[in-house]
Amino acid sequence: MGRGNWEGADEETLVIAAQAGDLDAFDVLSRRYRPAAVTVARQTLSREAAEDAAQDSLLSAFKALPMLSEPGRFSAWFGSIVRHRAARMGRQRSKEPLPLDEVILAYAPSIVGSLHEDERSKHVRCAVSDLPEEIRSVTELHYLQEWSAPRIAEFLSTPLTTVKWRLHTARRLLRNRLAALEEIE
Repeated sequence: MGRGNWEGADEETLVIAAQAGDLDAFDVLSRRYRPAAVTVARQTLSREAAEDAAQDSLLSAFKALPMLSEPGRFSAWFGSIVRHRAARMGRQRSKEPLPLDEVILAYAPSIVGSLHEDERSKHVRCAVSDLPEEIRSVTELHYLQEWSAPRIAEFLSTPLTTVKWRLHTARRLLRNRLAALEEIE
């Protein structure tokens, strides 16, 4: 089966095919999960390091895929790989001094991504970037990656009620932050 034939396949079917050696099936899984992996890794790492952690996590998952006994649990299994890899990389990088551009981006994360966006988008991105890490990642997965709350809960190995609470908190914080920004203008 070619890559185009796998696009609409469910996760369990893709995992079983990838376990059987179908690289196109794993490619589809990779494209589905890479953005979420980067989002989760960004909780502890810079953008560039999060990209590296996502790539390393995909490679680790590919190598370990034959050992996954429950193909329907791929999301939680892969989420665990991402969190552990990001934590390990974070510990390694915390010993290294940050380059100046990473320090600047840490304090102004909207600089690069919003050069061509309208003013309202800048405010929204800035407000999202100011959210606490665990709330920001859930918000980005839900609103930017369009993941459902149950899928996020499984991926992060977090109770569904916690994910819903974080989304509720994010909406409240964003509403307050954006209202304050509009008053300033």
